[in-house]
Amino acid sequence: MSVKDLYLLAIVAIVGCATPGTSNTSGVPRSGSALTVQEIAAFNTEGRTAYDVVSRLRPTWLRARGVEPRVMASDSSEYALVVVDGHPLGRIGALRDIQAYQLSDMRYYDPSEAGAKFAERGASGVIEVRLKSSRQ
Repeated sequence: MSVKDLYLLAIVAIVGCATPGTSNTSGVPRSGSALTVQEIAAFNTEGRTAYDVVSRLRPTWLRARGVEPRVMASDSSEYALVVVDGHPLGRIGALRDIQAYQLSDMRYYDPSEAGAKFAERGASGVIEVRLKSSRQ
């Protein structure tokens, strides 16, 4: 094998082993603080809830103030408030009551952003949900 062949082999090996970084395989742009209608549609929503969508696509939204809990008490004030179409619904357990096919988009506000927009109710963060019927 010549030196040229070895260089070519090394380049192929490096490129072949390279990871795509933070891109996803669905071709849909991802944002850590938003779930778009395209991302939700790409996720198999049949028989799933909003909680299933978030736990699969944005699991960090379900953590208590950025710390992964051992036992999830989903109605605790340590967890994000769920706001649906501008109306507070409850804590993250309320996401289990929303069918995934109803979702238009979702956005997560960290505690500092949520405090500014939702006052003290947003002290642990807010998951804002917009339903398809509300966007018409």
